[in-house]
Amino acid sequence: MSNRIPANYMTPGGYSNSNSNSNNEGNNTNNKTKLYKELNNLYGGNNGFLNNGEIKDFVKKLNKSGTNSFSIKQNAYKKSFTKYTNHLYGPFAQNMMGELKRRMKSSPRCPSGVTGGGLSMKGAARMVAGGLMAASKVPLNVTVKKQISKMQHLTNNNKKEFIIRINKGEDPKKVRTAATERSKLR
Repeated sequence: MSNRIPANYMTPGGYSNSNSNSNNEGNNTNNKTKLYKELNNLYGGNNGFLNNGEIKDFVKKLNKSGTNSFSIKQNAYKKSFTKYTNHLYGPFAQNMMGELKRRMKSSPRCPSGVTGGGLSMKGAARMVAGGLMAASKVPLNVTVKKQISKMQHLTNNNKKEFIIRINKGEDPKKVRTAATERSKLR
C-alpha cells in the first residue's frame, strides 16, 4: 500500500471536478429547457399570447446581465398580459362601434338644404372612447383625498377635516385649494 496521493486528487472525499464546467453548461441547458417548457405552457401553445420566437428570446436572457428565471417569467407575464388586453379590448371596441353604427338614425334634413352639423362617425367614436376612459378614471374626490392625505405641513386633524368636507359634498377642487393654502401657513 502506497502513501502517494493521486495527482488528480483535489477535494476531501473525492477527486477534482475536472468536468465541472461541462456540468454547469448541462445544468444551464436543463434550466433553459425547463424555463422554455414552463413559458410555453403558461403563455404559448393553446393560449397563444406569446409565439415561439418571443419565448426563445426570453429564454436566451437566462443568466445574462443579472436576470434569473423569476424576472424572465415576470417580463413574459407582462408581455402576454399586454397582448391579452389588446386582444380583449380590440374586438370589444369594434363591436361597440358596429352597434352604434347600426342603431344611429339618420339626421333630419334641413329645409334650406344646409348639410352637416350632425354627429359623425368620428364624433361617435370619440364619444365611445371618452365614455370608456371616463368609466376607467378614478373619481376626482378620491384623487383629491389621496393628495390631501399625502400633503406635508398639515396635521392629521387638518387632513381629516378636509376629507370630511369632501365627503359631505363640498367641491373637491375648492377643498384641495384650501388645504394647499393651509399647508403654506405652517
